Amino acid sequence: MSTLGATLAGVLPILLLIALGVLLRQLKVLDDHTVEGFKKLVVNVVLPAVLFLAFLGLEFQREYLAVVVLVPGLCLLLLAVGYLVPRLLKAPPVAPFLFTGFEFGMVGLALFTAAYGLEHAPAAAIVGLGHEFFIWFVFVTLLKRQSDGAVSLGETVRSFVTSPVIVAIFAGLLLNLAGLGSFLEENALTGALLAVASHLAAMIVPLILIVVGHGSRLTRDGVRQAAPFVAVRFVVCLALALLASWGAGAWLGLGAPVQAALFMLFILPPPFIVPLFLPARRGGEITFANNVLSLYTLLSIVAFIGHVIAVPVVR
Repeated sequence: MSTLGATLAGVLPILLLIALGVLLRQLKVLDDHTVEGFKKLVVNVVLPAVLFLAFLGLEFQREYLAVVVLVPGLCLLLLAVGYLVPRLLKAPPVAPFLFTGFEFGMVGLALFTAAYGLEHAPAAAIVGLGHEFFIWFVFVTLLKRQSDGAVSLGETVRSFVTSPVIVAIFAGLLLNLAGLGSFLEENALTGALLAVASHLAAMIVPLILIVVGHGSRLTRDGVRQAAPFVAVRFVVCLALALLASWGAGAWLGLGAPVQAALFMLFILPPPFIVPLFLPARRGGEITFANNVLSLYTLLSIVAFIGHVIAVPVVR
């Protein structure tokens, strides 16, 4: 396939599936209630299936340990910078939590596999591993503390170990390290279960991109409110994306798939869970967070498509 053909093959499905989500909303084929069900299906079933298979088939390299440390380290740096943002941009108190963390599950993995194929999902998974530790042990803990007061260590650990995503990651890792991948494929029962997981994993691209298209609703006032904050975060994160993928990635000798996954991670929107942790009394902040998430998601898609045009194939 030519470079142009490879680029179109990666970009067009993303655009068409997002457009389909918009069309299905306008035709009232999908309503908000149905889409919420899709999101729960993704978080609790489809995304865990993708990550389980990715970590089960991952070929470990020593350099990956550096990635697992690098990603949460940069997330912590963004969080520290984020605490300066409310003062500089007159943003609400939730701003630090919109300045760090990335929507790896509901956006990143779908974009990456849509452009580069499910066979490269392990590269994205290893990049997402350190990020998940940051989200569950630092991000969610601090966000809950700001919203509800003190959060116990037991509650934090319980949320972590009961997350379907985390369970899937560790199950895949442990079975991989035990060398049981081939046995699971050859056994009739577990082979059938792996086949089911593969079918579920194949749903991630169309399901998430249709959901993203369905949810892309921004008013002029919403754009005006979110734009300054989004612009500052995007410039900072784009610099980190280039530094992490082309700088640290090349220095560590990481392959092209992992470098592309690092770039993908750092241009993603903030975690979609932020508004969910804000109490109703902070309605203005919920509106601000939703506007930031909507605008940033569109900007992330444009930036990722630009990256796919520059790097149409990864090997």
